[in-house]
Amino acid sequence: HEARVGRAAVAVLEAFGFEVSLVDGRKCCGRPAASRGLLGELRRLGEHNLGLLAGGTEPIVFLEPSCYSVFIDEYRQLGLRGAGEVASRCVLVEDLLLYLTDGDGLEDPPWSRREITVAVHGHCHTKALARPIGAASLLGRTPGATVLPLETGCCGMAGAFGRLEANRELSRSVAEPLVRAVRELAPGTLVAAAGTSCRHQSQALADVEVLHPVEVLARTLETD
Repeated sequence: HEARVGRAAVAVLEAFGFEVSLVDGRKCCGRPAASRGLLGELRRLGEHNLGLLAGGTEPIVFLEPSCYSVFIDEYRQLGLRGAGEVASRCVLVEDLLLYLTDGDGLEDPPWSRREITVAVHGHCHTKALARPIGAASLLGRTPGATVLPLETGCCGMAGAFGRLEANRELSRSVAEPLVRAVRELAPGTLVAAAGTSCRHQSQALADVEVLHPVEVLARTLETD
């Protein structure tokens, strides 16, 4: 649905010296099914995806924290074959790049060093299962970037939850601290959020463009 995020991720990963391969034949991770209690569908999707990925050695890089959490948590809770081995190779793109900025012998990206200010909203699943400030830390290591980690909680969308008419007002109430924080930012400040739900909720309620952190990185690369 947001192909620009994937394109930005490929550009950034290649700038770090990676060869990027897409998983041919993959299906949805099953997060939408899980959020509605459709565990049989989640199991079916999980078995398919694990069958494609089991037995490899390369890292499996995720852009969406909701998808990442399914691979490292729900698949294992269901006891799916290969879930543990695949989970050990799963990593959020910001955590992979943050590790590499500590030095791993890969190419140094051609940073433009243009000055930007970016406010970062953290995803609930990242806070629970990964590095809560990974995206903010990574962007903070980018030459020319000033990073403002937002002290915000859930965006209120929570996948399909906020799209249901019965939950609309509650969803907006939960989002109010995030919306207020975004509206109070100085003009010209970029806003970054890794989660699809977070981006769409913020864009709809605060009327601002919200980028994935990897899109911000892509904008800081030198271009011909």
